[in-house]
Amino acid sequence: MSISFETKRLIIRKPTLHDANDIYKNYTTDHEITKYLIWTPHKNVEESISWIKLCIDKYDENKSLVLIIENRVNNEAIGMIDFKIEKYKAIFGYVLGKQYWNQGIMTEAMRPVIDYVLNKPEIYRIYATHYLENEKSGRVMQKLGMQLEGILKKNTIYPNISNIPLDDKIYSIVKDC
Repeated sequence: MSISFETKRLIIRKPTLHDANDIYKNYTTDHEITKYLIWTPHKNVEESISWIKLCIDKYDENKSLVLIIENRVNNEAIGMIDFKIEKYKAIFGYVLGKQYWNQGIMTEAMRPVIDYVLNKPEIYRIYATHYLENEKSGRVMQKLGMQLEGILKKNTIYPNISNIPLDDKIYSIVKDC
């Protein structure tokens, strides 16, 4: 069963191979967008196709809730959300094309997905991390109602910045029991 959400400006849905050209054009090749991500920019559209195939497989195997953010105006894939369910908790990450930054798009896209995941009876905690200096990502998490828990020392390798683990901030939202 495919999960999808619609908001005023967006459709949030399962990825398809038809999204590869959009994601290649809108965000996987941009060094500024990928700077704080755990993967390096794609060198060609074939790399984006392989990545989309992997995302579809993870979705189909229930290993991840990987969702495309589609702009309702032009029907382009402009970003992606990835929730990994780990028993009673979920961790997420996201990416958005630079031309859509500072418009509330990611917050709008994330709200229904967070509500969906948090309403699963087995989920009690949703959390995310971001590189210490990536305050824009932290602001999105705060707008989603997440609380800063602290700093995780030497937590994540960001290959576009360093080959050693760097510090992250961690935010969460928890279900009242």
